[in-house]
Amino acid sequence: MNVIEKMKEILQGFPKISEVCNEIHVDFADPEPASYGLASMGDSLVAEDIIGNQIRQHSFMLYSTFSALNDYERLGNSGTLLELAQWLTWQTGAELTHEIGGELFNGRITEITTENGQLIAVDQENPADGVQYQLQIIVRYDVTVF
Repeated sequence: MNVIEKMKEILQGFPKISEVCNEIHVDFADPEPASYGLASMGDSLVAEDIIGNQIRQHSFMLYSTFSALNDYERLGNSGTLLELAQWLTWQTGAELTHEIGGELFNGRITEITTENGQLIAVDQENPADGVQYQLQIIVRYDVTVF
């Protein structure tokens, strides 16, 4: 399971995920409330040792669509994203695979951080249709090549 598949699995394990959505989509969220979308923003090599073991970093954007009819709902939306962001920081140690030159290598998530959780889109014609929030997720993982 690569880092994208693993993060989708981790997100689906969030204890409150069923309260806000039924499925996490890849790359986009549905425009209707109760939808999440996990978009891959890129992967980079952070460090490599002499035998080829790597530390890599992958950035994601998590888009979520919520109902936001009033301040009470909007406060709940922000609170849920805050809880998710905090919960994600504890989800280290998950194993994954990473492909290098057509060969698969084992890896492990070592750190998850989040930032920029914010409201990004409001339907101006009908705000009751749902508003979209985003949360940036940065995943550091190691890849054992030896």
